[in-house]
Amino acid sequence: MARQIKRIDYDSDNDIFSVSNGDVVKTSIDVGDFILDVSSDNLICGLEIMDASENIGISKEVLGNVKSMKMSVHYGTNHVNVLLMVTFKKDDKEVNIPIPLTLNLGHKTPRREVLVYN
Repeated sequence: MARQIKRIDYDSDNDIFSVSNGDVVKTSIDVGDFILDVSSDNLICGLEIMDASENIGISKEVLGNVKSMKMSVHYGTNHVNVLLMVTFKKDDKEVNIPIPLTLNLGHKTPRREVLVYN
């Protein structure tokens, strides 16, 4: 069952796009211009993208008008893969943004999770 994304925010002045499911953040992991927020149960609970318009190739105007979003997180035994699927209000254009990561968060068994914002 999908968990809800409770907050999507775009700060156009600083060009920062962020997503959160509302869990308390235990720690954050910086991977270049991407910051992953990790909860106390070692699951991804948020994501910030610095210089978002440049990093994901979408204008600031469009980033400020997210219609819906899905963040799929796959926890492997020694890595985490994150894939964003975003639908914008402007022309209902769907943009898929894969963000592959290799991070060890201590998961013993593979697991897949889906978070949705509507």
